[in-house]
Amino acid sequence: MTNNNICGLTTAEIEELKATHGYLILATVKQGESTYHAIFKEPNEKVLESTRKISQKNEIQASLILYKNLVVAADEAFESRDFLRLKAAESIGVHMSSFSVDTKNL
Repeated sequence: MTNNNICGLTTAEIEELKATHGYLILATVKQGESTYHAIFKEPNEKVLESTRKISQKNEIQASLILYKNLVVAADEAFESRDFLRLKAAESIGVHMSSFSVDTKNL
């Protein structure tokens, strides 16, 4: 039987996280044959501003802080692998870049 849970969570548990944290982002990091998942809540203005300030001095530290502030669930491998956390944090930027806007004069 295949386990289809994400980060060890059932669909019902993920729905509970959505109710608690709002919109969630699923990050998938692949390395060779291995796939790892982390679930993030969407960043708020306070997190974005503090991360921006830190990134001016140390981008890696800013990414790790972003990860720590927004992760709500992750595969166990993230606990011991800084590079996995850095790659997962990239998904937050990808998510933010996925928005588009259109304008027109009225």
